[in-house]
Parts: sequence; C-alpha cells; structure tokens
Amino acid sequence: MEQSEISNPLLWRLLLMIDGSAIRAVALSTVDDVQTVSFSVPFDPTAPGFLAAVEDAVYAVPLLTADFASVDILIDTRHYLVAPSGLGTSVIEESARYCCLADEGEIVFTDQFIGQNLAVAWPCPDELSNFLARTFRNPRICCRITPLLKYLGAKNEGGNTAKLYAHLTGGVSPAVDLLAFGRDGSLRLCVTKDAPTVADAAYWVMAAAREAGLDPATDSIYLCGDTSARLALAPELGRYAANVLPFIFPSAALRGGHDALKAPFPLILIPLCE
Repeated sequence: MEQSEISNPLLWRLLLMIDGSAIRAVALSTVDDVQTVSFSVPFDPTAPGFLAAVEDAVYAVPLLTADFASVDILIDTRHYLVAPSGLGTSVIEESARYCCLADEGEIVFTDQFIGQNLAVAWPCPDELSNFLARTFRNPRICCRITPLLKYLGAKNEGGNTAKLYAHLTGGVSPAVDLLAFGRDGSLRLCVTKDAPTVADAAYWVMAAAREAGLDPATDSIYLCGDTSARLALAPELGRYAANVLPFIFPSAALRGGHDALKAPFPLILIPLCE
C-alpha cells in the first residue's frame, strides 16, 4: 500500500524509529490485519543540528503528524543500561547517570517490562523529547533495544538451550545488537557494538558468545535484521560455530503483508510484545 491510501489515520497506528540518518515508519491498520504501509524519510546525518534535521523530516511528510489511533516511537541509541526492574526507577536512572550514560542536555528514560523483570535505561536529548511530545499525540517513546529484549526474552522463557541472537543493522552506521540467554532462559548479555565490516560483526558475536558462557559447538546463534549483512556474516560465523541459523520471521508480523519485511525488525516487534 501507499501513504496516500491512508484516508482515515484514526483507524491506523503509527510506529516510528528515529536513527542517525532517517525516520523509519510503519503504519498498521487497526481494522484490517492485511493493511500495512512502510516508508522512510531520510535526512542528512552530517547536517548541523540533529533536532532540526528530524523536525524537517517530520514536517516533510504531512502523514506523520496526522491524528493516528496511537503512536509508538523508538530512538536508535547504542547507549543503554539493562538492569533488574526490582531496583526501582530512581536507582536505575541514577546508576545510568553514574555510568555517564547521559550527557548534558539529555534526560534518562526507563523502559520497564514486568514479564522478564528487566528495565532499560537510556538517554534522550531533552529537546528531541520535547519536540516529540508536542508533535505527536501521547507518543510512547522507547529505546530501540527494548522491543528486541521484550520479544526475545519472552520467547526464551522456560527454554532449555542457550541462545545468542545477533540483530544486524545496515545504513550509514552498521551495528550488531547481541542478546544472549542461558539454558534457563535468563538474560546473560545485552549489548550493541559498531560493526562496519563483516569481520567486526563476527568478532563481536563470538566474543559475546564466550562472555555469556555459550558453547559454540552445541549452542545456537540466530541472525536477524539487515538481509545483506546476515547473508555475509553467516558463512564467516560458520567457521567458528556449529549452529548458525537464520531467525524465523514471526508469522504474526506477516499478516500485514510483505511491507513488514521492509521495516526495521524492532518496529514490527512492537505489536507482538503487547
């Protein structure tokens, strides 16, 4: 479907991800499972003033500021802290500041999800937060890692094998999200590393497996995210690990049609985490 086919945004929900070079958008119909619109609005990552670039991108597409039924926004940051939610929000946010997670002019958000008793603390520029709050109606703003952690954490509850998930992102600043779960399903590791080359990605995947206590001869490594990055990384990892597998795209996400395949993986996971 095309953007122009959204005649009544109140019957749609909007999912956005803001990264360093674009706003990625997915619109989902709330009355028809097979209607999905996916598109990107690029901006110049080298332009002075990140907030101004985001504002220009938002206002360049009138559909983005339409009155949707709901709006979810992911902020693409590689700086975050995963902690037990039982510590409490104030302790987690203070810990994040102690670790210098937030710079001057940034505020710390905390994403809580009770199912795995985890929380994600992450920094967001105060000006960007204010812009999003006044531009969109009651937006739910989260860190990009949160839907990955929620979905994969729930998927591994009660499991009896250790697994490492490597989510690869492309674009101007390639990276790999690494999430490892032990044989009891508990989170062992969650971190994001820059991965400009296949060799970098392979190094970080195997380092994460070692740090999380996984056995490369028996435990599994699942690849998801950017297609070209996955296809390049799989044979490289196959030299060091016995079970390197593609992560099966969630069938529930495909109800929206193949446009879902074009969207960033964390975005399409948002409805599946509810």
